[in-house]
Amino acid sequence: MLCAPGHAGIDEKAIGEAIAMRERGEFDKATNAFRSYIEQSSATLDQSERRMVEFEIERIRRIRMDYKLTREKLLEDFKKKVPDFKPEELDQFERDGMLDALLIDGQKFYVGSSVSNLLFRVPELQARRPNFKPDGTLRKLYGAMLRVKEAQKLSPDALLLPQDFQVTFTLTVNANAAPAGKVLRCWLPFVRAFPFQTDAYILGTEPANCTVAPPEAAHRTLYLEKAAEKDKPTVFQARYIYRAWARATNIDPSKVTPYPKDSPLAYYAAERKPHLDLGNELLKKLNAEIVGGETNPYLIARRIHEWMGKNLVYQYAREYSTLDNISFYTASRRAGDCGQHGMLFIALCRLNGIPARWQSGWESFEAKGNNMHDWTEFYVEPYGWLPADTDMAINVLRHNNGDLDTTQAQELADWLLGNMDHFRLATNSDYGAPLFPSKNDFRSETVDFQRGEVEFDDSNLYFDQWDYKMEIAPIPQEEAADYARRFVPAPVVIPPSESKPVDEPTTQTATKDEATSATTEKVAETSPVLTVNPEPKTSPDNASTSTTESGKLAQADESTSSTADGATTATK
Repeated sequence: MLCAPGHAGIDEKAIGEAIAMRERGEFDKATNAFRSYIEQSSATLDQSERRMVEFEIERIRRIRMDYKLTREKLLEDFKKKVPDFKPEELDQFERDGMLDALLIDGQKFYVGSSVSNLLFRVPELQARRPNFKPDGTLRKLYGAMLRVKEAQKLSPDALLLPQDFQVTFTLTVNANAAPAGKVLRCWLPFVRAFPFQTDAYILGTEPANCTVAPPEAAHRTLYLEKAAEKDKPTVFQARYIYRAWARATNIDPSKVTPYPKDSPLAYYAAERKPHLDLGNELLKKLNAEIVGGETNPYLIARRIHEWMGKNLVYQYAREYSTLDNISFYTASRRAGDCGQHGMLFIALCRLNGIPARWQSGWESFEAKGNNMHDWTEFYVEPYGWLPADTDMAINVLRHNNGDLDTTQAQELADWLLGNMDHFRLATNSDYGAPLFPSKNDFRSETVDFQRGEVEFDDSNLYFDQWDYKMEIAPIPQEEAADYARRFVPAPVVIPPSESKPVDEPTTQTATKDEATSATTEKVAETSPVLTVNPEPKTSPDNASTSTTESGKLAQADESTSSTADGATTATK
């Protein structure tokens, strides 16, 4: 429900009726009802309440964009994949609940990813595709797991097999998406500070000046501005390098104890509506079925991971901003994408008092290229934050397509709880957090942050008004060191007598995961950059700072030595 505590100015009954219209597929009536409500209640709604209702109108517009596929077009597209596919098969799959369709103002439309989703849900259809064979992604990930296991035999460290990567992220705004002369504000994804991600250096941006979000920001961003030109696309780009480490932990369940309830970790065990509604009856019933009488936090997390791996399937999702409650949506459908699976895992962990949090960004273990990806972390004493990629476990067990045999698939699925490969670029430590600096209008992605965000004045530019391209490639350590020497000037040291305390970074109290590995922030002085005020603190590890970082920033632990382990990747 849209109405939340602290918004007494909203008439919950009137808004509920409009939302019910939307749920019945009466999109035009719902849109008009929301608009009428805004007009009639203008004297009683404050700005935040008005914006909440306005977003319900925007949500309807976005749902329409996700559901445009007619039955005729769906059949046409499916026959391109499976030439002998018959209309009556489509009817049967729909009766079996395997297709995602909405009745919108009297006409049925299917979600745009329906062809791929049906191929995921019905593996037998894959065998009918001419010349189909697995792309090797899961085999590549399995090989990465084996290398980590071998490294564990040689080292007790939790961080292993460091690998340097070079990143180029380009966001291109369509010509005339904004009036000529208007300043486009753009946020691009950047390396979030974690113990398993170090040595992040910005090699260059377009335009040259950028503002870097604090390293502990929940959504780590590079902020850029550029004026739009008539009839020309506007290009924003960032190039940087970073080092990623595989994570490996040998867990002894007998040593696991509850986390201290009076610590900041409680934030990650709390309810957070709408997507983490711990009072939801379906989630409570499902949790009881999965957990039973188990009380050990680690073993509970493992039960959740294993149950999801065996009972859920993968499907491409509609935009998260169109969903009222992601964890409920996923549990009720027993299907979802990586972020939806992750949100359900977090909800079930928190129902059992286990701190769990969102983590996301990009992965480069896919054989055919880079991809956006979401996963999670859960916290158990005395081991701290542990990774969990339950979505990949689902893909390994349910959508293997012969890439791995049964034993290999189970081994990899089990390993993905508490361990992780180094083919990750984590840009987020939470979901739905403020950007740095804040946006004026609605975000295109209200939950995650991977593709970027763009606006001008008070107007958001949605995904249909710009394109993005992510390129991630492994590089040798020597090449990364050379980049650092050539592109990052030495920090300017200011004598204590000349220092200005107001401009110095504030001292932060390290959270559990940040204390596990020392990370040195080097802020280099370059050309002037935009000065912005930080977003307010939203989570224990998103503390604000009044220091604006320049376009050249380094995160390094110079005492660490590493060698590349021959990782390979492709561009998608």
